[in-house]
Amino acid sequence: MAETTPGAPLARAPLGEFPTPVTLAPEAAATVGARSLAFKRDDRSARPYGGNKVRKLEVLLAEARAAGATRVLTFGAAGSNHALATAVYATRLGLQPVSVLTPQVNAAYVRKNLLAQRAVGAEIHSAPDHEAAIALGDDLVRAAAERGERTYVIPFGGTTPSSTAGVATAGLELAAQVAAGMLPEPDAVYVALGSMGTAVGVALGLAMAGLPAEVRAVRVVPAAATPDDRLGTLLCESAAILAAAYPDTPPGLADRVRLRVVEGLLGEGYAHFSAEGMAAIALARETAGIALEGTYTGKTFAALIADGAAGELAEQDVVFWDTYNSHDTAALRDGADYRELPVELQAYFTGEVQPLDIVP
Repeated sequence: MAETTPGAPLARAPLGEFPTPVTLAPEAAATVGARSLAFKRDDRSARPYGGNKVRKLEVLLAEARAAGATRVLTFGAAGSNHALATAVYATRLGLQPVSVLTPQVNAAYVRKNLLAQRAVGAEIHSAPDHEAAIALGDDLVRAAAERGERTYVIPFGGTTPSSTAGVATAGLELAAQVAAGMLPEPDAVYVALGSMGTAVGVALGLAMAGLPAEVRAVRVVPAAATPDDRLGTLLCESAAILAAAYPDTPPGLADRVRLRVVEGLLGEGYAHFSAEGMAAIALARETAGIALEGTYTGKTFAALIADGAAGELAEQDVVFWDTYNSHDTAALRDGADYRELPVELQAYFTGEVQPLDIVP
């Protein structure tokens, strides 16, 4: 086991409230057929906005400040949790947040996230697709440079090798909680697989700590967005950063990682709520008092339920990594008017949400 203090050699902007707690859920465990089930509560990672992006942003925004940036530009779908988290915490650090957003299926959370971004002062732009968003981002960076401003660019989802290395502290944190007797040593850890940084980072941290748990990364984005070769490259590059930063990192760290991508839960596509995901949300709420959502965590918990129904969890201690912000964002949205958004984004407030959207 590596003798490692989480985060010490990696520059960080202190944003989070760590360690995040774990919640044991015996009723939920019995319902899904697991020996034990614990929720790792990254939904409470920071105030006023939690979730898994905070761990990445501690590294990314520290890099932005070290680079002398005055602006931070990032990308996401219209309802991006990452874009909102970036806007909230860039503003806290005196950086101007800029979001370039692409279309997605409508949902109530899209409206909430857009209003919150507007209210915290984000400069919001709309683009019709991924390629156009990147091109617009380049134009915005050039225009800012001509004004004498420096822009730090964060990719979709906030995943880079350095931010992923930063997330490794999450795995070390869980290992410390296991050592303290707060939960059993897990056999399996379920986490959403979006831009890959959280799943890879958690797996690296567990490997650094010597925990052999398998990380079951549930794909909630199209496979083309996160191909296996890119996952492998991210794993190796992040492991190299950790090896350079922490002298006690076990040799061959990337080879020690146990990570399996779980397919079949995406449904109709990214951000399209599924019947399985909605049922999983209801089960988590009723048996554990945990609030999940339809784009990421609901589908991930549905994968856990499916494995339990197949009898695969009967002799397993399981951790579910809750990546969804659980803090009320009403105060963040205060005073925002959707009519101040780009006209393409105003349509999310005048059109219908998808039929399975149960969020009020």
